[in-house]
Amino acid sequence: MNVIKMDSILLLENIIKMFVKDTKIKNFESKLLLNNSKMKNFKGFLKWGIIEGIFSMIITMILISQILQIQSKVELFFLISIIAFFTPLFLNYLFHDVLFEKRKREKEELLSDLLLEASIFCDESSATQTIKRLSEQDFPLLKEDFKRAYTEITNGASIEEALLHVKELNQSKTYSRVIDLLLQGYKSGAKISELLKETAEDLLEMKAIIKERQAVMLVTKYTLLIASGLIVPAILGLIIGLVSGLNFNSLGELSFGLSTEQRKALFETAISGTTIYVFEYASISSFFLALQEGNKKNFWIYALVLVPLAGITFFISKNLH
Repeated sequence: MNVIKMDSILLLENIIKMFVKDTKIKNFESKLLLNNSKMKNFKGFLKWGIIEGIFSMIITMILISQILQIQSKVELFFLISIIAFFTPLFLNYLFHDVLFEKRKREKEELLSDLLLEASIFCDESSATQTIKRLSEQDFPLLKEDFKRAYTEITNGASIEEALLHVKELNQSKTYSRVIDLLLQGYKSGAKISELLKETAEDLLEMKAIIKERQAVMLVTKYTLLIASGLIVPAILGLIIGLVSGLNFNSLGELSFGLSTEQRKALFETAISGTTIYVFEYASISSFFLALQEGNKKNFWIYALVLVPLAGITFFISKNLH
């Protein structure tokens, strides 16, 4: 059983590596590490994805065979089963990616305070002692990084290697700037307390500008959320429901000379087009909301909420007549 499991992991890993660069896989492993995931590496991630995918596929196959009864349509049955197998893998990836971005932003929020704290003692302490003291400060996420760096140093790594590892793991331009300052002070031996204070002030100004921008964009964000998830689908659904209640047979040969059958066919086409538009509008709104937040990967989070919500609102409104 273990041999089969390892073979399936290797097969899936090789397939993924055909389309994904090794650097991206390495970056994802860094995210797993910083998220304190039970899946410590990419193989572990695939292992749990396969296990959860098998359970998801079995449950889905039972449900569609009992409820939808489409097992006679082999191609559709197979397609849904494949989607069910890969869905946990995709959702796990999305969860860790979003969690990493959230933690990264939280760290960036704390960097200015960390620099001000470090400027107090950095000139009187060695680089190793500075890293140790930073690991003991009350900055929950940041102290974990410096604690890891200090552990690496005590295990034989150089200060530069440990700090570069912190920089590599976090994949943040703002965080990298702070690490570069610490490295600059270590390499030159110069006093950098004033430089740390100036950088902290710059980060505080940047933070204030970002918060002001977010406050301005908040109205747009919620307007788009409500419109794409509720208002637009509800209005279109009510209109479709109202029109569908009309008796086409009683209209004779009216309506631009179209016969009853032609009008029905035209109306069905209009319903299909409107349904597609509702889902398309929700998807496009999700994309713009993700762009507004500066993180395109948030598209999947918004889409997973807005698209089903828009669909449910549309179908409920359509059947209210």
